Amino acid sequence: MIPELSLFFFSADASEQPDEKYRMLLETSKFADEHGFTAIWTPERHFQRFGGLYGNPSVTGAALAMVTKRISIRAGSVVLPLQDVLRVAEEWSMVDNLSQGRVAIAAASGWHVNDFVLNPGCYQDRNEELYTKIALVKSLWRGEKICRPNGAGVMTEVGILPRPIQAELPVWVTGRSDDTFLQAGRMGLNILTGSYAVNHNLPEFIRKVKLYRATMQEHHNRRGHVTLMAHTFVGEDWDAISAIAEPALLRYLSINLQLQKDNSAGLQDERGFSQLGDRESRFIIRAQARSDLASPLSFIGPLEHCRTRAAELHEYGVDEIACLIDFGVCLDEVIASLQRLSLLLKDRTPGSL
Repeated sequence: MIPELSLFFFSADASEQPDEKYRMLLETSKFADEHGFTAIWTPERHFQRFGGLYGNPSVTGAALAMVTKRISIRAGSVVLPLQDVLRVAEEWSMVDNLSQGRVAIAAASGWHVNDFVLNPGCYQDRNEELYTKIALVKSLWRGEKICRPNGAGVMTEVGILPRPIQAELPVWVTGRSDDTFLQAGRMGLNILTGSYAVNHNLPEFIRKVKLYRATMQEHHNRRGHVTLMAHTFVGEDWDAISAIAEPALLRYLSINLQLQKDNSAGLQDERGFSQLGDRESRFIIRAQARSDLASPLSFIGPLEHCRTRAAELHEYGVDEIACLIDFGVCLDEVIASLQRLSLLLKDRTPGSL
């Protein structure tokens, strides 16, 4: 028995395909739609090479609605403290209509300080802002209205149009802290996390999942849904993985480290990542790559290894593996990996979760 399998996009570099920046997204999404994958996740990132293709997941979601028929279209994630809840609910209602009721969102508090040039006043209280705005988006989705001052300063009651297809908007919370897992359980929300969130520490991951399950059961009498994002590449053998996936992962992590440095510099943290030299940076990147490849929460390997790993992740409490595929491997190799990965979907049975 294995978890659901989805695709997750978070491209390291917007210049990787200068003339066809979204070809991998569109081609692999069509493949996933035709081969029984559960969802496609696209993120919200701003002003950086790391994830720079994805400024607005509702825009990519609208494009995906036009080239797919059955697969769920999800934001992974909307950084709600940066956004106006009216616009978030309105845009995603449009995509829900375009897709005939296939959308969902994960909501995140945000962390990169430079992103908050879009709304600097909410940076300090972004965690509290997240849960307040989740509740507002869900209420607007259900057809409720909120009061805002109009251009003349008159308080005006407004709601969203078009009305969405789905009566309720499925919502995940993105995060890593105990508080995030607890809050998701209390509010009846799903969880989106990653192996990086617990530094590839399996006992810590299992503990957090149990915390979430217990809280969800206490408040809503159900188990909830845990989605684990993991770098994914299913190779022919370990030699192919060493030749194809490992170099791509090293480049990807190098760009990610620059993101960390920029955040540290933005916080004026003189002791943080921004002060790392080239030698220290290379050491961190290699260590992270080794950790990713060896982690019991990773999803890189030959088919039989990934088959075993998927079953193990299900036992650990993972309901869905969100396969991060665009970390620098070329499109042909990614499609070949997905063709192998799709064989695992035959291991799933109706109602297995």
